[in-house]
Amino acid sequence: MSVELEIAGAASAGALSTRQSADLSGEPCRNCGANVEVKYCSECGQLAASFHRPIWTLMGETISDTFTLDGRLARTLPVLLFRPGRLTRNYTEGKRARYVPPFRMFLLASLVFYLMLFTLVTPGRWINTIDTDTRNGIEQSLNEGMDLSEVDETTLAQLEEANIDVETAEAYQSEIEAQVANVLDHPDQFGAEVEKWLPRLSILLVPLTIIALVLLHVWRRKLYVYDHAVHALHLHSWIYLTGAFMMFAGPVLPGIAFWLYGIGFFVYLWRSLMVAGGSGIMMSGLRTFLIFFFWSSVTLVIMLATLIVSGLSVQA
Repeated sequence: MSVELEIAGAASAGALSTRQSADLSGEPCRNCGANVEVKYCSECGQLAASFHRPIWTLMGETISDTFTLDGRLARTLPVLLFRPGRLTRNYTEGKRARYVPPFRMFLLASLVFYLMLFTLVTPGRWINTIDTDTRNGIEQSLNEGMDLSEVDETTLAQLEEANIDVETAEAYQSEIEAQVANVLDHPDQFGAEVEKWLPRLSILLVPLTIIALVLLHVWRRKLYVYDHAVHALHLHSWIYLTGAFMMFAGPVLPGIAFWLYGIGFFVYLWRSLMVAGGSGIMMSGLRTFLIFFFWSSVTLVIMLATLIVSGLSVQA
């Protein structure tokens, strides 16, 4: 699990509540020195609080913050999970105070998903199941498939005409073979690198989804980039939360759970585009398949990039 994601999730959860005491109101700001008349400094925005209070007061505020968090989550989750697009529509229309902010909801959902994923699945474990003969076969395939020493003179001449240095290619070949051997010999380290890089690279899906939604609604003047950003964050929050649930439902309903999730995914995305984007049945259906194709392509690239970067990060 990436440290950055854990910190972001904890910070997000801690920022959901706004019940802070301003015990320094009326005094100079501790940050910039300006006189603070209200709860926050009008110059720098810092809360006029010292946090030097009795332990039972801090404990009481912590409990109060917990109930505030639960209250906002209780109002956000049912709408997010079971009313496609409605949370986005409500939020962009100005009904924000009752809900968890989209980015914080996304951080919490992704934190839950990856904690469960890497708790139940160890990325490097499958490498330990590869027997010796298979490992030798992989290394032999690399050697046979990339043996540049046996290339004929005609091919060498063509490579020289294309300004391809054979010696450099052979050096790259040796580095690739050595790195593959490192991955096979250090599966736990490879798994740790996957856990570090997958959450980082998967975040790229959000801005790319925003761009895709903007392009698919380019002629809709009443929809702004902000609206699409909120929608994209809510869509990914739903995917992460339902994906986490599927990790438990999969073993209970093998085979059926996957198909139910697939159907639910398409229905949710289609309905969400209708409600949040205000488009019709047919146009929302077209956008649904376009976004699904886009997500599938980008997800495949991200998975390959994760494996490559993780493999290159393994040290002998």
